[in-house]
Amino acid sequence: MRQTRGARRAVGLAGAAAAAAAALTMTLAACGSSGSGSSGKALTSATVLLDWFPNPDHIALYTAQHDGDFTAQGLNVTFQSPSDTTDALKLVSIGKVPLAISYEPDVITGATDPAMNATAVAALVPVPLDSLIISGKAGVANPGALAGKTVGTDGDPTSAAIYKLILAKYGLSATKTNLVTVSEGLIPAMISGKVAAIIGGYRNVEAVQLKAAGLNPEVYPVNEEGVPNYDELVVVANKSRLASDAAYRTLVREFLAGLAKGSAAAQASPSAADTALTPVAKGYSPALLKQMVTVTAPLLANSGGFGAMSAADWQSFADWMLKAGLITKAVSVSSAGIVNTSLLPKG
Repeated sequence: MRQTRGARRAVGLAGAAAAAAAALTMTLAACGSSGSGSSGKALTSATVLLDWFPNPDHIALYTAQHDGDFTAQGLNVTFQSPSDTTDALKLVSIGKVPLAISYEPDVITGATDPAMNATAVAALVPVPLDSLIISGKAGVANPGALAGKTVGTDGDPTSAAIYKLILAKYGLSATKTNLVTVSEGLIPAMISGKVAAIIGGYRNVEAVQLKAAGLNPEVYPVNEEGVPNYDELVVVANKSRLASDAAYRTLVREFLAGLAKGSAAAQASPSAADTALTPVAKGYSPALLKQMVTVTAPLLANSGGFGAMSAADWQSFADWMLKAGLITKAVSVSSAGIVNTSLLPKG
């Protein structure tokens, strides 16, 4: 469902995609022993499959790695980019990787598939990043004034459903606007003036790019415009292994303990997070990446503590997805077992 988002961020990274696919084939070992920590004990190796290439959404992960937080937990963590954004749930479900990064909407959608054997164990980015972004040059005061305007989308059906809901809040039917899928990408379409607004852009990425391009965008985060709150990025683990494998539970618990420290450090010092991310985030100008990281850092704050997820909020979003036609079967979050917060660090 989020492949088009990833493709948007992959401008100029076609070669990197091929390299990532090849590397993934060679490194899909779930876990093993590699090196030793400061105590002299052997480190447990774990590959964590990302949702896409390293980007500002991942600052907690790379800050934890840079600061040695995983090593302190006895882990040797490798982050791997996928060949496709749908790989995360698939490969965790069949045990090819122990952990992965995915999206709440994808986990809910996957819950309708009996083959999915994954559960979310922590919220990495606990708020939606998706936004309706209107060009400051479009002469549009608010979303209700988009009548007759062309709005770009990446083709994600979730974005289209969100767009309809936001416009309805302002008393405007989406049929009164021209919603188009832009093949050249959301940013080029906005800069060229082909579209007056975009839906599906991230407030911490595309909004920053458009501001730097001088478009003075107005940004409407979807959870502030009537869409039920959801966790943009989540850490997912193999559900059946969590129930049966004590060593695996320990690995997941240790990973989350290290990640919690990385998230706190990124929030406390965006400049340190930028230092950690810059070597691996390809295709971004250093100045823009720094701005994106600065915007992203406060979005990691979680009122319930690191990684906290609300099953009630997940249920509200699942119900909304059903009503919006994004899933065809009702999902009971509790019955499906797709939220598991038992391994989060205490305190």
